[in-house]
Amino acid sequence: MTCRGRFHFVYILKLLRNGLVLCLLPMIRALLRFDLQSLTTALKQDAVILAVMALVALLLWHRGGWQLEPDRLVLKFGLIGWHQWVLPFDQVAVLEQSRPIWLRTLGAARVTLYTTRSRPFKKARFYLSRSQGALLSETILPVQNDAVVFAPSGAERLRFVMLSANLAASLALLFVSAQQTKSLLGQSGSALFNQLTLGNLARVEKLVELVLPAGLAWLFTLICMLWGLALLFSFLSTSNFRVSRSGGVILAWGGRVNHTERRVLVSSINFCDVRQSPIARLLRRFPVYLSAGSFTGADQPFLIYKKGEEQLLNALLPAFRLEALDPGPISDRSWPLYLWKGGSAFGVSAVLLSVSLWRMPSLSPLLLIPLGLSAGLLALGIEARFSEGAARQEGGSLRVCYTRHFTRHDLCVLTPDLSFTTFQTPFSETVARCNLYIRLPFRQKLRVRGLKQFQADRLKLTH
Repeated sequence: MTCRGRFHFVYILKLLRNGLVLCLLPMIRALLRFDLQSLTTALKQDAVILAVMALVALLLWHRGGWQLEPDRLVLKFGLIGWHQWVLPFDQVAVLEQSRPIWLRTLGAARVTLYTTRSRPFKKARFYLSRSQGALLSETILPVQNDAVVFAPSGAERLRFVMLSANLAASLALLFVSAQQTKSLLGQSGSALFNQLTLGNLARVEKLVELVLPAGLAWLFTLICMLWGLALLFSFLSTSNFRVSRSGGVILAWGGRVNHTERRVLVSSINFCDVRQSPIARLLRRFPVYLSAGSFTGADQPFLIYKKGEEQLLNALLPAFRLEALDPGPISDRSWPLYLWKGGSAFGVSAVLLSVSLWRMPSLSPLLLIPLGLSAGLLALGIEARFSEGAARQEGGSLRVCYTRHFTRHDLCVLTPDLSFTTFQTPFSETVARCNLYIRLPFRQKLRVRGLKQFQADRLKLTH
């Protein structure tokens, strides 16, 4: 069966966005001259730019399109000449459909294809109608059985929301949403918006000042507000979240405001990453992220599980296993290799706190925050000295453990497409140790510090 069609007309709006950027150039010139004639000329030029960009976008939309053949997908772009991408179905690692509320109102879906090869492209993103997106998904990565493996509810849902919260992504989304809201409200509405948000935030800060010092109260209020927004966005994005497996395809879907569906080809999975962040250790639940092809895991875990209950993850991915890792003798492992970041930060924070206690006692409570964070980083460095390592497991998978920042990563590497590189300093060479770099597809790289040289050589020989 062969199906073909054009992209959704949202494709035109995305192209017109580039025209709005070009419209800024005449306006800058008008602002520099600051007279009515320059403003009139700039508006005429902006109108011409928008008209040309609208015509180009319409032609690109009319000439472009997609074609679904029995064993491959063909994407066509071009204005004067044709630019054609041919993607066989067996090279699709992940198919993702995202339908934010603004796309749902237009009946569209944003489709992203992550491939198993870097040529001719790592991923392709385009817009289709909802029915066309569903047809594409069922043709490339079909799902016959949707028996649910993981569906968080009750307390488990709360833990999943907390472990899925991404403060940086939520802050960026909040900033963009606030800017769009202010632009829609106009100048008077923008002033009212600022008064409501900042005014209410100041009232909350006044309440916190009854318990904490002024500077620390403001910081505590800001952190709590951002963390609350991150939890809200996580709650909306994980609403009705479900994970199932059908044959060789893992299906994950959910979200109330931004509905997202991901289909992952099991045979293309590079590794499973179990992340032990401070919040995960506190909740005793650990999120699992998948990397497949050029898909690096996004910002949402596929599931969470408790240690000792690996059968949940094995039901989704039978090849997964995390055997006990023996780092070998560690008496000659270098302390500075693991502690220099946390130790340096802790030393600087301690010195600043000592100076503040002597000269500016009012700042001392505020400086306790970086001191506590650096102490946590120092503790994780000590743990990394005793836990980091890499070894082959039964079945041929690779077990890797390393620490980055405040998170410990326990990986089960499933792909055979690996390469190993070792790095030694004169000091590590005297104790026969090295840093092992594991290179994965699509330029992903893992680093294990302080590994014995013979262990690294054995991994190279058994590869």
